[in-house]
Amino acid sequence: MSLPEAALFDFDGTLVHITIDFQAMRQSAVDVIARYGEGADGGSRFTLELVESVRDRLAAGDPERAARFQEEALAGIRDVELAAAVDATPLPGVMETLRWLRDRGVKVGIVTRNCRAAVLSVAERHQMPFDTLLSRDDVRHVKPHPEHLLQGLRHFGARPALSVMVGDHPTDIQAAQGAGMVSVGITTTRTAQGFDTVPDFMVDRMDELVSLLGNGRWQVHREGRSQT
Repeated sequence: MSLPEAALFDFDGTLVHITIDFQAMRQSAVDVIARYGEGADGGSRFTLELVESVRDRLAAGDPERAARFQEEALAGIRDVELAAAVDATPLPGVMETLRWLRDRGVKVGIVTRNCRAAVLSVAERHQMPFDTLLSRDDVRHVKPHPEHLLQGLRHFGARPALSVMVGDHPTDIQAAQGAGMVSVGITTTRTAQGFDTVPDFMVDRMDELVSLLGNGRWQVHREGRSQT
């Protein structure tokens, strides 16, 4: 049985059920943007990217003011994430799958755009087994930038082509493809048709990952990738 050197997982919607109030998160950021005399019209649909774009605009004229803005905006986002983390629970099959991987020597990493404090509050409460966590607080570039995943692989000394990334969002798949990893989409929060970036493999439940990895089907050819 040939297993991956490392398995990286998204957190929200992939490993845990968590209900984040994205509308409140967005409004919190917009309020901070307004206090700094900036507008959010035409900004990214992702709140983190919106904050980054405003920070960059402010930095062109006053880097210190830009840093204060970012700190305030991210504090509001973090408050929403921490509130959601209180009721977050592991999805079915997650604990068993993570243990199965680690028992067989596969390095397990959590790679998330969520804040570190929120993820740790859930992971520690439920004693989730993993080897490393790379939240947005730990990296310069977050998913879909491949560097988010590559930093995790470097930590493990794992090769991208012999590692897998599992996630419920197209940004997870985009990051995996950019990093040269095998990508696995999981349909916990969207249908297979909802992945506008097509993964190498698709599973409906986390326990299906054991079969996919255990029988070696995950080892797709790097050219002309196969899909199931």
